[in-house]
Amino acid sequence: MFTSSLRCLKKSDLFGFLLKINRPKRQFIRYASSVIDCHLPNINIPSLTIPEFIFQKFSKYPHKTALECAETGRKYTFEEVRRKSINLNKALRKKFNVKRNDIVAIVLPNIPEYAICILGSLQAGLRVTTVNPFGTTEEVKSQILDTDAKVIFTTCQLGEFIENVVKQLPKRFPIVTIKTEMPDTIPQGTVNFQELIDTVCDINDTDICSTNDIAVIPYSSGTTGKQKGVLHSHNTLIASVCVINCDQLYPIKETTENLQETTPAVLPFFHIYGLSVVLLLQLYNLVNIITIPRFTPTIFLDSLLKYKPTTMCVVPPIVLLMANHPSVKKDHFESLEIIYSGAAPLGASDEHKLIQRSEKDLNIYQGYGLTEAPVVTAFYKNTVIPHGSVGRAIQNTHLKVVPVENPKADHLGFNEPGELLVKGSQVMLGYYNRPKETEDAFIDGWFRTGDLVYVDEENNMFVKDRLKELIKVKAYQVAPAELEELIRTYPNVSDAVVIGIPHEQYGEVPRAYLTIKGDTKVNVKHLEEFIASKVAKYKRIIGGFAIVDSIPKTASGKYLRKDLKLQYMQELKTLNGKYRCTQI
Repeated sequence: MFTSSLRCLKKSDLFGFLLKINRPKRQFIRYASSVIDCHLPNINIPSLTIPEFIFQKFSKYPHKTALECAETGRKYTFEEVRRKSINLNKALRKKFNVKRNDIVAIVLPNIPEYAICILGSLQAGLRVTTVNPFGTTEEVKSQILDTDAKVIFTTCQLGEFIENVVKQLPKRFPIVTIKTEMPDTIPQGTVNFQELIDTVCDINDTDICSTNDIAVIPYSSGTTGKQKGVLHSHNTLIASVCVINCDQLYPIKETTENLQETTPAVLPFFHIYGLSVVLLLQLYNLVNIITIPRFTPTIFLDSLLKYKPTTMCVVPPIVLLMANHPSVKKDHFESLEIIYSGAAPLGASDEHKLIQRSEKDLNIYQGYGLTEAPVVTAFYKNTVIPHGSVGRAIQNTHLKVVPVENPKADHLGFNEPGELLVKGSQVMLGYYNRPKETEDAFIDGWFRTGDLVYVDEENNMFVKDRLKELIKVKAYQVAPAELEELIRTYPNVSDAVVIGIPHEQYGEVPRAYLTIKGDTKVNVKHLEEFIASKVAKYKRIIGGFAIVDSIPKTASGKYLRKDLKLQYMQELKTLNGKYRCTQI
């Protein structure tokens, strides 16, 4: 059999074949392809604006519910969303005299009206900046100043907060206020949103925008530095929806007269994950989106029982809540078939915890993306992808893993950690008003993600951590996410975050903050011994453990390590440097 196989080889192939079978296995698997592509062919991205793209299917089932509030029951049909978006588009231009490419700021929680605000504004030829409604006064003010927004959309509940923000701005501009409950009163000096969307204005349509025009300016999460406006065109966001909208990646049952899927919108729409994969993708597919204005375990769990979604998008903290919260029962998983997790790494042990809690064959799929590139990798159906992986490259996307110290070097080999570089139709155009940061973000046309990853022999990708969050211990690099996953496997630990703190001898050392389940306890000394038995000496939690009531996170579920580090440094100053550090 072996000799007959050799006879079938061309002479030009024979040398390469013999070299391959005689090469040591380690050496053979060392070299990965210079560029990692999707195994599926690229797809065409339609040359449309976002409203044109989203409204395409609305006429099929105009009477079905498009968006529904989990708290109040307020809802809009697809036809109402389309019609009221058109009304808002014209009212904005007539009442406020905004011009094409002016920027409006949406400072809203997840409510049904969010879709009307963004679609109506884009129809008017405006640009939209999505603002965290739970941010600080300084954060919101900074974003509005940075973008020079001309109009703000907000709610009655946020009225006083927004008024305080506007008072600190150099000029006054219109505030459009949404009533989310019947007793709400529109604050004096603001405009009633309902009047704008219910009024038919006699004004011409705007010129059709180019699909390459800037559409949305979300801000990067700021977990490691100052926030920056990320420029996304109509095309880049439509590309994000199109590449994931295939049966192999995100199977959504087609809406019919007798069937319509629902999905709970727990991810904030101001964040790129919630905007692209929840709001835009689900609207395009005629899914009923159940908006959750502010996440609480009760509202979230009740929505699972009431609306019975088959799929939903979450972040790791929600996975951990579902795996550990005492109120979670088997009934909450009754209809769920697939959970998609993104925005931060989710360890394999965390996946297993949730599967065990569900008491069923629940599929947990991870994906990877950034504000600058909404979707980069994902899971494929009928493909064996290891737990803990974020999947493989999606269509229209090219990936490279390069040495951290020399990103212009050749692509690294399999299982070798390095910085991820990305090219694709979904990648941002740049940072708003920041040419230097834009230039630094790209190298030879490749976007530098700043994430430390590796790929295995099947091109499955694993995210180790943010490069800026790596802890440098005696010249060794320690990934916080690796230690966090390990700590969460310890009995009674519900969540954990690791930061790097200064150390005179080692430069930096890891310090862990953890929350524990209910009325249970954790023996910190035993936990320290457990970690020490599992990792190399330089990875041990030398900076000590702290048990806390809660761990600070962004709305998208990323740990705010910088806040904990600042808190630690302030405490250290108060204690005159008396924190105990374990020796390696």
